Amino acid sequence: MNIDKKSIIQIVILVTLVAGAGVYYLTTQEGGLGFLAEMLPGGEEKQSAPSTTATSAPAKPAEPEIPAQPAKGQVAGNSFVPEAAMLEGGVLAFVQSKEPQSAILIRLAAPKWETPVGKKFKYAPAAGANVPIVTVSRMEGGEMKQQAVTDKYTLVLEFDQEKDRRLAGKLSLALAGEPKTTLAGTFEAEIKGFRFVDGKPDLSSDSTDTLEYLALKELLKDDPDKQVEVVAFRDGRYTTDAAEKNRVGYLEVEYRVGQGNAEVKRFQFVKNPEWKIQNTLALNEIDEAHPQMIPGPKDAPARVLAYLAAKRLETDVKKKSPTKGVYGASFVTRQNAKNKIGVAEIGYKLEPNGEVIKVAYLFRLKPNGWTLERELSTKEKVNVESGKIEKR
Repeated sequence: MNIDKKSIIQIVILVTLVAGAGVYYLTTQEGGLGFLAEMLPGGEEKQSAPSTTATSAPAKPAEPEIPAQPAKGQVAGNSFVPEAAMLEGGVLAFVQSKEPQSAILIRLAAPKWETPVGKKFKYAPAAGANVPIVTVSRMEGGEMKQQAVTDKYTLVLEFDQEKDRRLAGKLSLALAGEPKTTLAGTFEAEIKGFRFVDGKPDLSSDSTDTLEYLALKELLKDDPDKQVEVVAFRDGRYTTDAAEKNRVGYLEVEYRVGQGNAEVKRFQFVKNPEWKIQNTLALNEIDEAHPQMIPGPKDAPARVLAYLAAKRLETDVKKKSPTKGVYGASFVTRQNAKNKIGVAEIGYKLEPNGEVIKVAYLFRLKPNGWTLERELSTKEKVNVESGKIEKR
């Protein structure tokens, strides 16, 4: 199997301050699953784990004593008491959301998708190519400051056993230089994202990486050795909407086989209890128009309006542009039950890189529920507060 690594965007770690929530959220972004070359049948032998113990100097300094208390320390000389720890994609993150907002991320020198149960890492001091990358992030003057450290630090990191998708452990970390950055003590990290357990993919993991794994596996099911180049993964998402019986997801894959033309496939996913492909959509079919559970009069109006608008747009595109697809559809709905009026505004494209087309549909609340009345002209807009159609 040949997966073109040029189509893969390298992993970038983002520590983003969530507006209004006052907390950091750790994500790992990857534009494609190049790592599947090592994961799918026939590729396992290519993936080898580096040594989990590393010393870079002949002299062996005494191992630091790790305090038996929740991990705390300093970031750039300021107090650092993380209230959350997460492990995702081979990155262990410690996050402090209170002032001064800061985080310490440790990219482990081990397979990215493996949970390091019972493993110990020792770098005293860290040096060479096969050491973790430590990233220190902090808010300073309203801006995010980041520092990546690849050597001249000491780290002892021990993991215990996993329980309920949480992994306990302890560590001692000290970066060289002033002002000081240190972290020492015990922790319990929440395990997030796609991973492998006992050499097998954990398909219960809520992650777009899980959906990408299943999609690429589907593309290769007839011939695992065929040459596949992933051009792009688009619109990967999953939802925990209580209105759905199970969690559902969506992903669009653009790819080519060998030197052939690019093709696009759209997959809908369902989780019960593991993620699996539920349905494949045509290019002129819209995810929102084919939900697992069709919304009824008792469902949230926003969900009903989006569904009805998606069905109408799908029908219109098939009629007006039968050779085109619908790409990147986004929905904004507004409604007022008192005035019995609603509107759904949609932006979409007929080509992946085409211009955004906008359309709006008018809804009325009838005794049997919301009904799509008509498409609005480009010179009309709905005032849901007054219940009137106004001119733009």
